[in-house]
Amino acid sequence: MIRLILITILTLSAFYLTGQVVEKDMNLSVGERSGLEVDLPVDKKTAEKLWKDYVKSYGKVDWDRKNKEHVLFDVRVSSITSGSLTIVARFNQHKDITKGSFWFKSGDDFLTSSSDGEAIRGAGSFLQEYAYEAERSSIREEIKGEDKQLSSLEKDMKKLQKKNQNLHKDIEKAKELIIKKEKEIEDNLKSQEEKKAEIEGQREKIQQTTVKLTNVGKS
Repeated sequence: MIRLILITILTLSAFYLTGQVVEKDMNLSVGERSGLEVDLPVDKKTAEKLWKDYVKSYGKVDWDRKNKEHVLFDVRVSSITSGSLTIVARFNQHKDITKGSFWFKSGDDFLTSSSDGEAIRGAGSFLQEYAYEAERSSIREEIKGEDKQLSSLEKDMKKLQKKNQNLHKDIEKAKELIIKKEKEIEDNLKSQEEKKAEIEGQREKIQQTTVKLTNVGKS
């Protein structure tokens, strides 16, 4: 019996060391009882939903509003025990994780490593798989967040590419404008030369007319 208890303690210690399941005395509505606690990498609301989904095939989870407990009455989980069980669960948010507390009641007694080592190991494995589901859910949410970030980055890249295209178009328009303005400069210089010739011609006319004026009455 002592050897069985020692094996059970070592097994549960291994669960604890991996951040999964640990047996401990915890308070529930009927007082302090031995149960199993597991840290879940999700928020409380998600943990509760995942628990309902996880045990859906065993029965419907009842919500005890007064005691804030999720209760699964008279269910059979062959991996834990051949008899019927009542499973009580509580969830409490702790920063980035949710602590799930679970009690397994067989008849009038709560399962413990000292009363039924094999059953409590089965319960530990049962909860460990639930913890894996929570971890998968957390990773899926992480992937969603990463996908969202990727989509945002891709949108930013498309904006940058569009801006690059517009800048190239602006450059092409600017080049065309430069060519046009250079042609206008050439035309302007030609016009200036022509206007300069007209000005010189006009000056000569003025000089000639001035000479005519000074010659009036001298003949």
